[in-house]
Amino acid sequence: MELLQLRYFLTVARMLNISRAAEYHMIPQPAMSQTISRLEKELGTPLFDRYKNKLTLTRKGEDFFRSVSMSVSELDSAIQGVNSFEGELSGELMLLVQNHRDSIINCIIEFRKIYQNVNFRIFHAKNINEFEDYDMCISCTPPNEKYSNGKCLITEKLKLLVSATHPLASKEYVNFEDLKEECFALINKNNSLWNHTIHLCHQCGFEPKISMICEDLHCMIKYVSAGLAVTLGPEASWRGVKNDTVVFVPTVPEENRPTYVFWNDNSANYKLRQTFLDFMVEFFSTQV
Repeated sequence: MELLQLRYFLTVARMLNISRAAEYHMIPQPAMSQTISRLEKELGTPLFDRYKNKLTLTRKGEDFFRSVSMSVSELDSAIQGVNSFEGELSGELMLLVQNHRDSIINCIIEFRKIYQNVNFRIFHAKNINEFEDYDMCISCTPPNEKYSNGKCLITEKLKLLVSATHPLASKEYVNFEDLKEECFALINKNNSLWNHTIHLCHQCGFEPKISMICEDLHCMIKYVSAGLAVTLGPEASWRGVKNDTVVFVPTVPEENRPTYVFWNDNSANYKLRQTFLDFMVEFFSTQV
């Protein structure tokens, strides 16, 4: 029985999904399945019930999960203690980054200049319900009963992004009600920018004409720069991907978008998580 086997088991037990666990550890799904099968064979008992492609822990699986979880947590703490010099941080943080991807990377770059022994694993899952599997999450989803350990990281003004050659590009501001004949480009459905755009259009009495829905921000900006559409976006977080072919124009009514950072109290490395959290809050205070 190997430590890596146990770590894989813990992830599968938390997620109850072989494919997601394999993606989380960046290994092929068959390899994850084989690892769990070997572990069950070695223990001589099934750890999971498998029914219609759904996993649940068996009674013995639940007992094994509790014991292994405590043991691995203590082992990680011991390893951290051995590897850390006084005043020096080391370890790994798992981040779920749903917004401000470019800014988070810049923040990590600056953090690593100080703490060179800290490593990061970054994921972009769309569903915040998966947050329990990470140390921290950066998202525009507001705090709720389930995710209350959080604070506002940054609040940005949303502005209209248009082609530099668009007639609106030279305006001091744009009334949203004047955009009823414009085509819009939007990122995904049911995210914060989608909801803000639809809300403002409805508030001004019209249904937006959506000519493009795209998951890739770079592609959408290229589409806007060609003069084929306009879009609503946060100036601060898009600063790193914006180019000279597009410009931001303030809108009336004005709309703001807050971004939050949530943290997992079950994170094994509290000191590292807290140090990066404080650093990130300070870093983002300079971004607007």
